[in-house]
Amino acid sequence: MTLRSLLLTASAALTLPLALGACGSKEGEAPSSAPAVAGSAVETAATSPAATVQTAANPPSVTREFRDWTATCDNTNHCVAFGSAHENMGFVLVSLAPGPEARPVVHMGGWGLEDGEGDVYAVIDGRRYAGENTKMDEEGDVIAFKTPSPQLLHDLGNGSFMALKRGDEQMKVSLGGAAAAFLWIDERQGRLNTPTALIRRGDRPAAEVPAGPAAPRVRVAAAVAQTGLVQDDLSPALLAHPKVKECLAETRRGERFEPNVEVFRLAADKLLWAVPCGEGAYNFNQTYFITPADGTAPQPVVFPTAQGSEQDLVNSRYDPKTRTLFAFGKGRGIGDCGRMGTWAWTGERFALLDEKAMPSCTAIPQDLWPTTWRATT
Repeated sequence: MTLRSLLLTASAALTLPLALGACGSKEGEAPSSAPAVAGSAVETAATSPAATVQTAANPPSVTREFRDWTATCDNTNHCVAFGSAHENMGFVLVSLAPGPEARPVVHMGGWGLEDGEGDVYAVIDGRRYAGENTKMDEEGDVIAFKTPSPQLLHDLGNGSFMALKRGDEQMKVSLGGAAAAFLWIDERQGRLNTPTALIRRGDRPAAEVPAGPAAPRVRVAAAVAQTGLVQDDLSPALLAHPKVKECLAETRRGERFEPNVEVFRLAADKLLWAVPCGEGAYNFNQTYFITPADGTAPQPVVFPTAQGSEQDLVNSRYDPKTRTLFAFGKGRGIGDCGRMGTWAWTGERFALLDEKAMPSCTAIPQDLWPTTWRATT
């Protein structure tokens, strides 16, 4: 089966009932902690992740929808706006860092044009735009415009018809909402009426565009030796914990599901336990506990996210060498949508280092996903 066929047959499975894997749903369907904004746009504002040093200058991470386009700005004001092609087979994405020196970068592409000849290019209201072509995989293509022309940005924000083409093949792209998404980013970054604005340019000096706020800093604890660990065996205290009993009922693989339990040493007197807690076709849930070295008194780990906090993670793995834990909840099996995050152990708790989210399953490569949280170490 080709990727194109896989995309079309998977279109009905776009939602995932896990915080790190939501995909294909409107922001207005988010939990009540994500307030809706009146009008055609919907906004989700993120809270400050616990255990991350947060300054008053850091704005919340926010995602808004504008008709067929979505825009995200993270806590350092790095912003991305994107729209999708017909049948979610492709995308157009505009990214813009904060500050007066930043310039936008445009990427376009997707699957579905593999039967055409030549390079992929864009057509907006009859004007042709050819960028740097790269292969996303054996069928997908990405066009990069690292220094997009003012005309391209103008047409993206004001055009009436756009298509991605290769030879006789084409995919239509909706520009409905692009102008509003660009305007929102210009307002968020303070670049309205300057030559650096995405859509509302003017004569205000670019030097007046404020620099982006510094990312909060996380202090990562030093690594410790992973010695003297009893693998694949939950302690009696953990087995008696109500959450573990719940997970055991959902993921029973024998009496204790030991082959799927992992334990790591956080300190000489502190252990981290990873317990399986549900699974699907391509998503495997884990819940985490911290105990003393003897496995008593288990405390569930709560992981801060850009939108709040979570206890259950998806497709997660702790690396004791780097003291970081990574999770990736997929919106569908090919991994072109969902949410991923990395946390660092500070010696006291897990702090969020970075998070990316792609709410629409539109073939956007993971390295282009909008960042919803970033920190430094």
